[in-house]
Amino acid sequence: MDATSKTVSVVIATYNGSVFIREQLESVINQNFKPVEIIVSDDGSTDSTLDIARSIAEVSEVPVKIKINQTNLGFRDNFLNAALSANGDFVAFCDQDDIWDLEKLERVAVNFQNPNISMIVHAAASLDESTGKIVKFTQGIQRTCIKPPLSYDPWLTFFGFSIVFRRELLHLADIERRFRDFIVPKEKIAHDRWIVFLGQVVGETAELHLPLVTYRQHATNLFGDGRRSHKAKGHDPIRELDDYIAATADMIAVIRELPDTTEAAFPLFDRGKAIDFFQRALHQLQQRKRVYVSRSRPRGVWAVIRNIRGGVYRSVHHDTIRWRSIARDLKYCATRS
Repeated sequence: MDATSKTVSVVIATYNGSVFIREQLESVINQNFKPVEIIVSDDGSTDSTLDIARSIAEVSEVPVKIKINQTNLGFRDNFLNAALSANGDFVAFCDQDDIWDLEKLERVAVNFQNPNISMIVHAAASLDESTGKIVKFTQGIQRTCIKPPLSYDPWLTFFGFSIVFRRELLHLADIERRFRDFIVPKEKIAHDRWIVFLGQVVGETAELHLPLVTYRQHATNLFGDGRRSHKAKGHDPIRELDDYIAATADMIAVIRELPDTTEAAFPLFDRGKAIDFFQRALHQLQQRKRVYVSRSRPRGVWAVIRNIRGGVYRSVHHDTIRWRSIARDLKYCATRS
């Protein structure tokens, strides 16, 4: 399938990335399938990041546009605000400290002509900078395939560097009104989680079982190669559930408010089906909370049993049992008097 009629913009959010930015920019500029533009959005670097980016831009065969934020936005808003200025048919997020395989855009571009696909995701290689060890980081991608809408856990995400998506996703909803990040509740939802949420609601996802980016693990990473850290001492499971409940309720509100033109851009979008999907997820969270607000161990265990009988622990996206959730809830019950 010919992809040459479609274009892709690459968005790089930078902040004090002078150690890595040259190698990363060169890996994007030298792609076999050239991006139509590279947008470097800097969030107030105080090192030589901008000097390096400017020197590369002067000689780059790919246009490099450099934006400087007047105030520090944080990586979430830096990525999304920069992406809003993209001109390509597709947009690729790019971290300043990774290295792209030179075939990355060429590999994902084979899906550009399929009007049902809203985003393309791929595996990666994880590089531990301290040891030099490289391992495949699949992100749960088992094979190259196309997944229908609503195929993922409502709270799942793929790392931003592995996502290439239709630019129209950015304009379905106001980024300033996006819901709270259920992992970091004091922040709005991260750029990658926002795009994965919208992408799986409105269209198909192409998964590539190919490690097309080398993801560096180093001391200044914001995240490791797993989204969740170990629970901190004093972790409050009820508050965590409340964060997920609030975010999921807001997901439903976003879907209700998607414009009527969404179906024209994304033919597979089914508003009613999407709302039902997330309402079932919300119901599961609310029912699980009953376990945690039970006043005694027996009441908590009985709440777990009711939830099992009621199908609360079945994943909404593929109807398998969430054994870890059952184990977590029972473990909490065991701590009650």
